Amino acid sequence: MPLAATGALAAAVVPFLSAPVLSDEVFTLEAARLDWAALWRHLQADVHPPLYYAAVKLWLGVLGHSLIALRAFSLLMALAAVAVSSRILPPPEPGRGWTAWFLAADGIFLLMAFYGRMYAMLALLCLLAWLASDQRLRRGARGWSALAATAVAAGLCTHHFFALFLAALALWLALVHGRALLRLWPEWTAGVAAWAVLWGKTAFEQFTQRPQHLAWVQPMSFTRWAEVAAAHLAFAAAALPAALLALGFLSRRRSARWPAESRAAAAAALAALALPGLISVWKPAWNPRFTVIASPFLAAALAPLGAASAGVWPVAATAAGSAWLWWSGSQTKCTSREAARQLAAASPGDTIIFCRLTRKPVEYYWIGAAPQRRSFPAEIDAHPGYEGRQSEASLREEARQLARSAAGRVFVVADLSRPAPRILIEALEEAGFRQQPPLFECASPGWHYFNCLVVFDPPLKRTESLSAAPPAPGSPPRDPVARAYERR
Repeated sequence: MPLAATGALAAAVVPFLSAPVLSDEVFTLEAARLDWAALWRHLQADVHPPLYYAAVKLWLGVLGHSLIALRAFSLLMALAAVAVSSRILPPPEPGRGWTAWFLAADGIFLLMAFYGRMYAMLALLCLLAWLASDQRLRRGARGWSALAATAVAAGLCTHHFFALFLAALALWLALVHGRALLRLWPEWTAGVAAWAVLWGKTAFEQFTQRPQHLAWVQPMSFTRWAEVAAAHLAFAAAALPAALLALGFLSRRRSARWPAESRAAAAAALAALALPGLISVWKPAWNPRFTVIASPFLAAALAPLGAASAGVWPVAATAAGSAWLWWSGSQTKCTSREAARQLAAASPGDTIIFCRLTRKPVEYYWIGAAPQRRSFPAEIDAHPGYEGRQSEASLREEARQLARSAAGRVFVVADLSRPAPRILIEALEEAGFRQQPPLFECASPGWHYFNCLVVFDPPLKRTESLSAAPPAPGSPPRDPVARAYERR
């Protein structure tokens, strides 16, 4: 069953390894090209620990620095996580192998399986720490003890949310093993100590002295939390009709009980989702990708349902996830590759303005001589992954200065759901630029951070007017064409 689950996940994901690049993936590729000393200094400007970048640098050094190779590393980590998940529940428990299928059908985990960042690797390390800690308490072997300490250190050196996973794992271990949980203190302490020596001081400085590290994280709300929780279970819920149909034809003797390990996993999954949400009420730290730490717990909690439905439920859930990936409605035309194709028509005298984190992924495909390129706010270019959090007054002043200095036509790669791009467009219109129909637009910005590509024609010159003299007061109406006649 685990082998079949890994095969199903690979078959669904492999074609998407060449999908248009995303902003964080470009940052990862750029970091991997640095030498080791420069990479270490470079990572101190990032918000994530260094282990993933070191592993990717070694990986790309062998396979070549390409987007497909980067995403293949994530897929390899995801496939390994699916395989390991089948060993989490003890052998006598029903549906042990179906954990792999439910993990492959987890909505967040499925997307992270081909995302060129550290989240699939984080899920694998979470599972290794869980498996090693559980087996250490059950068997007490030195090998499991060493793996537990190593996995804890590696997880903390991969992503800070691993600490929240450990808190949820402690809850699972307490519910399953009781006070025996305390026997793990040497292994976990050793892992935390190794992280503290390697990265602890840098992590403290990042979170206390550099506020821009979390400036891109949006405020928390219960609605956003519920949406992320639903994303984890979306495909399992979509497969419910098939599961009910299967249960209707199966005898009652096939019905499996919900073992203590799976009940504890449900509680741990809730904790893994609730902890970051509660913290974000005080200090925003919530991101849907980070909640991949809850995926292993959710898969283990659902695993007995696989046995009860003779495998119909988990297989149908995985099929639903694969179908969603291939469904044309889940795709967007607002991609970095499409934006680069459209912007190739700009002339050397034009101006290109990138809002949010759109510049690097578009320039990944748009190589060579190009018109003037600017970012708004300009501070985005000064820090990797920083979208800016300036006051409205400072944004309006920067937008006016940018509009005054813009030459030729102005192309804006924008997310109109955010205030900063709207302020920029208002400043361009006030300066006399005339907005044309968008070159393309889509429903939401999604992972590509923009939902439209807007082009503005330059302000009219006095010689372009039908009359050589300026219009009389009050005529024509106050619009961009009228403002073109104002004194400057």
